[in-house]
Amino acid sequence: MISGHTFLQRREWALLASLMTVVSALTLAERERLIPLSDLAASPHAVAEARVWSLLTSALLVQSPLFWSLASFALLGALTIKVCGARLLLISALAGHVASTLVVYALLDLARTFDPHAFEAALSAPDYGVSAISAAWLGAIASVAWRARDGVVRDKIATALAVVATTLFGLIVRRHVSFLDLEHVVAFCIGVVVSVRLSRTARATRLELRAVRP
Repeated sequence: MISGHTFLQRREWALLASLMTVVSALTLAERERLIPLSDLAASPHAVAEARVWSLLTSALLVQSPLFWSLASFALLGALTIKVCGARLLLISALAGHVASTLVVYALLDLARTFDPHAFEAALSAPDYGVSAISAAWLGAIASVAWRARDGVVRDKIATALAVVATTLFGLIVRRHVSFLDLEHVVAFCIGVVVSVRLSRTARATRLELRAVRP
């Protein structure tokens, strides 16, 4: 007989596997030109035209290099489930991708109020990929590791070095940086905030349950 804890763990891993399947399938369909990139990718211009669904569909495609992008995405997803759980995995992914995109688009619009010709290429450039989700997951993992009760200075240094190493790997893989890459910084911060907020909520819930127990 499968215990409730084991069943929950299997559901969490099945969730990650399903997400990987959808991302891989849509990426393959786009690469084979079965689905136009313009139908899935976001951009400041697309969002301004009320194509808000692109804020979600743009998170379901992987940029080149395909293997390393998928591998790092799967690894960070697995670590997030292991360290943070499926709830934080989903919330940080959604908030990290959508909110970071909107924040950077707002900053872009603000910059263009001072210089109407600034960052013109970014307005209609396809903005897609799972890297913002990965950044949010990294922020959530780093937050949990940093706030570990039994954590010592050595562990905190190791956490910081792991974040730096992951960031450098991402820069090497992407090979180019644009204004829109600010989304990764914002997504990382969102992952940290979501992790802290959920941990406080969970702690408050546990205290309430203890208070009502006879």
